[in-house]
Amino acid sequence: MEQTDLIKNAVREWFSREGIKIESITNPRAEFIFKVKFQRFFFTVVRPNEQRYLQLESQVLISPQHQKLLNVEKMRKFQMEALKFAFETGVNLGFIQPRPGQQGPQPPGPGFVISDRIYDDAFSDDKLWRVMRRLHSAIDMVISLLNDTTGQPVAKPEETADSGPSYYT
Repeated sequence: MEQTDLIKNAVREWFSREGIKIESITNPRAEFIFKVKFQRFFFTVVRPNEQRYLQLESQVLISPQHQKLLNVEKMRKFQMEALKFAFETGVNLGFIQPRPGQQGPQPPGPGFVISDRIYDDAFSDDKLWRVMRRLHSAIDMVISLLNDTTGQPVAKPEETADSGPSYYT
């Protein structure tokens, strides 16, 4: 079995073991693409043609409520804070913005894309878990930066009836 097939099967099996629904998407530019919902966010796991890595990414759109509160200055502040965070943590971060008057299909937006790679020589279940958690946490942080910039309150954690510690028995 070819290494791409081994990795494809390992990725599919890992998400299945984690209880995550996995959807295959076909694209002539990729050997395989999976769409998954990992915890709260949607991700694509892509193996580009003739490459020796997996590209894991998530695109997050800025909500209409946030858009109403973002002027040019606040958007620039948010983007700079998010880029600093991405640089410090080593995740890739890009911004998407529709361009009125631009020819061709417009990207949805505004929003951002967070991504990272796993190269074949480093692929393992543990590496996949760590990259997915890091990307998910990075999205949470960028959303927190957006909330801070716009003055939106951070969502309160759900309160439970039992406020005591959890124990394993």
